[in-house]
Amino acid sequence: FIFDVFPLSVNMAMLDVSREEEFAPVKNAPGSSSDSPDTARSMISSLSKRWVKEAGGVLIHDTDGGDMCKASPLVSHDAHSVYS
Repeated sequence: FIFDVFPLSVNMAMLDVSREEEFAPVKNAPGSSSDSPDTARSMISSLSKRWVKEAGGVLIHDTDGGDMCKASPLVSHDAHSVYS
């Protein structure tokens, strides 16, 4: 776990962030019901969809919620930057 490195750290900082926006753990095999590559992809897709919608965009192929969406981290870090 991350706590194992604390004694070895010269400088350390902690961030308090929204779990829904900043944390998608991957520690189980694909196909697992939690903490898998599949669930992480789904969480990132949901966040990207929310950013697009908050920026005024419309997702025309997302009628059942199953389509994946990814906002590039090169041009976005929140809904406002997707709009800009």
